Amino acid sequence: MREQLNFFRANGYCVVPEALSADELAVLNAAIDRDREQYPQLWQHRGEGGRYQSAALLLSSRAFDAVIRHPAVFGLVEELMGGELCFEELSAMVRQPQAQDPPQAVWHRDTGHWPDHPLALRNLSLVYYLTAVDAASHCFAVVPETVAQKRCELAAPDPQRAVELYGKAGTAIIFNAGSGHAGVVKKTQRERRTIHIYYGHRRLPPMSDHTVVPRRLVEGGDEAAQRFYGRPNLATALALENF
Repeated sequence: MREQLNFFRANGYCVVPEALSADELAVLNAAIDRDREQYPQLWQHRGEGGRYQSAALLLSSRAFDAVIRHPAVFGLVEELMGGELCFEELSAMVRQPQAQDPPQAVWHRDTGHWPDHPLALRNLSLVYYLTAVDAASHCFAVVPETVAQKRCELAAPDPQRAVELYGKAGTAIIFNAGSGHAGVVKKTQRERRTIHIYYGHRRLPPMSDHTVVPRRLVEGGDEAAQRFYGRPNLATALALENF
């Protein structure tokens, strides 16, 4: 973990190989297949070369609960974020095969930085590769930045400095959500699947209302779990209050 922490401080991201086992991958991919078949209306077609995404998976399946605080990565997440860590959002994404020339990558930052944090981390993002990713497939790419750079005025991400991240199915990528990044679409016959999780700080406002967190997570578990899920976004708070 120490090596990963040091790499994150220098670059704003790190990679955890083999975070998910083959059995876990089978369960998650089967859950995505089932969800897309049963609830296709919850999978938004986002464009960008056949990108489909759902942020409602926690409502339709319990299969995704375990990856939020997975032991292979959660200790690192806690170390990076600090003691006020809380859950923000979960979604799954499917990028379909691309037969035509791919669209240009959309480089962006999901959030700003938080200068008061030792690593300037307002929000932390975790991406799981559910399929193998290499130079011939759609991939995730990030622009490395030091903590000092993140304390300066935000500039547009520089794609020339971006690093494409490859890995076997089960690889986890942890990065500062304020870092410049993009999904790089390739001309390929292979589908890419990912899970995207965001973490925040309890003292800060929610970053989005995309994910409604079910009562089993907000009110279940031990004291640490209840603190972790205990700062709901508006959509979750209204659901808990009225249903």
